[in-house]
Amino acid sequence: MKERWRGVHLNKLPGGGLELGEGLFDCLNRELEEEFTSYETCQWSHLHTPTHYFTSQFRPDEQLLLNYFTAVEPVNEQLWALNPEESENLLGIEWLELHEENRSWFTLESDRDAFDLLLDRYS
Repeated sequence: MKERWRGVHLNKLPGGGLELGEGLFDCLNRELEEEFTSYETCQWSHLHTPTHYFTSQFRPDEQLLLNYFTAVEPVNEQLWALNPEESENLLGIEWLELHEENRSWFTLESDRDAFDLLLDRYS
């Protein structure tokens, strides 16, 4: 995802915050509904939960608990379209090949680490 968050341009994996009372899969599905006007319904597989401490870059007094998931089956990128109502912050979607040189595309180190795990798993 290409996003603008608090005035900062980010290249990142899709995601969002867990809301009170929400499970992880509920959060994944809600985030999809908010950010896309069309997408595939997916079965999810847990990829990674970092075990070290993360501080929010935008809220230094907050800690993040990151969870990364992958779709169980390959998805058809042609079926995915960003929600134009979110265009102020969602600037675009980029489908990257699983090649090591694409690691540097990500702004956040945690996303680069998750991309490394994808490379290990699927390459």
